[in-house]
Amino acid sequence: MAVVGLLGTTAPPADAQPGPHVSSGNTSSPNPTSTRAQFVQAADSLRTVGLREALRLFRENNLSLSRAQSEAQALRGEARQARAYPNPTLQATHEPLWRGSERQSETYLNVSQQIEWSGRSAQIRAARERATAARARAAADSARLVLQVTEAYVEAATAETRLRRLRQVTDVFRQADSSMTKRRSEGDASGYAARRIRLERARYEQRLAAARLEVRNAREQLALLVLPGGTPSVAAKTLPSKRPPAISVQEALQAALQQRPELRRWQSAVEAQKAARRAARREAWPDPSVTAGYKRQSDGFKGAFLGVGIPLPLFDRNRGAAEAEAERLDAARTQQSLARREIRNEVRQAHAAYTSARRQSQLLSDELLRGSGDLLRIAQTSYDEGEMSLVELLDAADAYRDARLRSVDLRVDLWTRYFSLLRAMGQPINLP
Repeated sequence: MAVVGLLGTTAPPADAQPGPHVSSGNTSSPNPTSTRAQFVQAADSLRTVGLREALRLFRENNLSLSRAQSEAQALRGEARQARAYPNPTLQATHEPLWRGSERQSETYLNVSQQIEWSGRSAQIRAARERATAARARAAADSARLVLQVTEAYVEAATAETRLRRLRQVTDVFRQADSSMTKRRSEGDASGYAARRIRLERARYEQRLAAARLEVRNAREQLALLVLPGGTPSVAAKTLPSKRPPAISVQEALQAALQQRPELRRWQSAVEAQKAARRAARREAWPDPSVTAGYKRQSDGFKGAFLGVGIPLPLFDRNRGAAEAEAERLDAARTQQSLARREIRNEVRQAHAAYTSARRQSQLLSDELLRGSGDLLRIAQTSYDEGEMSLVELLDAADAYRDARLRSVDLRVDLWTRYFSLLRAMGQPINLP
């Protein structure tokens, strides 16, 4: 059997090396040169991004984020409009009068202005706080979407790593299949050994094909989140091999209570409802209107006039609206307390999950990787020298694959829980 040093080599991109077809009656595999060239060309043109660039592209291109920001800007415009003072009213009136052959007329030119003083400042404050709450809600939506992008990035990077690991083992069985065919033709190998190697190769070829499909789907999902329409896929860079830093639960809770946008949102919502309740109560006192103008009569009399109009709050004292705003204030305060409790619980759960994943990674990763790098090479050499049976070679390949994939799963779980903890803390998500 040919001995090949596959460990530590750099594998081509996911679609650059399609696995050959394996059948029970033919050990040779076709070599579709044109198809391979298309795969290599597609891999060369594929865009590869890191996490920082992926998040930047997300902020530039994601439609859900743009919608949330537009909604926040709409409330900001409403807050600006609330500060506008009512426009005055200019009115010109001509009244012709007659009695028999006598003719008279009166002409008026007057300006009316409503004086808003009862709840104007409170209404402005309520609109401003609602706009602030909308911006905080958009920030919370952005943080949630950023976590989705990060999870998609982790999945894409992980799929690439899994594909490389499976390709390493599959290449071993491709070489073994080719070597076994040659040895059998020379009468140096049994038919059972050749069929067993071929069957194992077919099993790994199927796993490799599934891994390629997983890579393609992960790339397309990441592109859907971070790139504009029409871009088919994007690849993710490999996750760092080092562990993210440790974070204490006290540090996580303190950061969350200071920086979570949900808390800012409900604090602004409470302030907005306070102002709305105050405005509703003050609306019981009506806003007066002032009218001033100039009058001229046909008999030569003329002069200025001034008038004041005050609505009388006899039947409508706006009590229902004031009670409704008071109840909305209580609801906002309750939601604020509930959000604070939920955030504390979310942080504790995220911290416990991250601490557990970090501990498992620290304890198991070194044990899994210790010696696994040379495991497959040693097994190949031993089998080639007759010191290891075929079954032992197959077991060594499975052990190598399991160790490598388990190490990948540990790293994925660790980074996923780290990013979830950052989001729970209200911290920006990025690689340390």
